[in-house]
Amino acid sequence: MPEFKFDGRVLTAHYGSKLGEIDGHRIMDSHGNTIGELDGKYIKDKSGNSVIEFDGQYVTDPRGMRICSLDDIRKQIDGYGGMSLVALWAFFVR
Repeated sequence: MPEFKFDGRVLTAHYGSKLGEIDGHRIMDSHGNTIGELDGKYIKDKSGNSVIEFDGQYVTDPRGMRICSLDDIRKQIDGYGGMSLVALWAFFVR
């Protein structure tokens, strides 16, 4: 059973606590502070540095090393989405 749930906008823990949120291209923490952004196939931190890359199936680090697949993330997070799901995983679950 997944420990987290994503409703398309908000990521919550299994006990109901809000962890993060996606608002367009911005990734925000539970207090509404911007901590990252979506930029094409790249997920960047608030400074603009690439954190991970997502090609639709696999997640890689900035050096190109494969971290996991979308299926692996869906085992941890119950919810919809591709890039937004991966972004929230990168900042809050990993």
